[in-house]
Amino acid sequence: MRIATVAVASAALVAAGAIAAVAAPAPAPSITVKASATAVKLGDVVTFAGKVDGLKDGSKVTLQVKDGKKWVSLPATAKVAKGAYKLDDKFDKKGVEVLRVKDGSAVSKNVSVTVR
Repeated sequence: MRIATVAVASAALVAAGAIAAVAAPAPAPSITVKASATAVKLGDVVTFAGKVDGLKDGSKVTLQVKDGKKWVSLPATAKVAKGAYKLDDKFDKKGVEVLRVKDGSAVSKNVSVTVR
């Protein structure tokens, strides 16, 4: 009787482990960003490029700028290809712009560009 109980308990633990392994959540998507320049003249084009992890090729990433306390999406977008993206934007006002790249709930760290 003891052997049967141990066998049943072992089978239950193995099954529970298999379920836990299958049910483990996928890691959250991540995005990196780097600006081609951190200081530019008014009207200059800056290229933003980075890598993504956990996003499918063809996913669309969007450049956002911080406006006060909120983030505003810019028209600059790019599609992910081979785990990376590249997009350009031109600045039309002077000052320090704080930007990030976003796809759904995944966002990059901020990057700043000073426009003179």
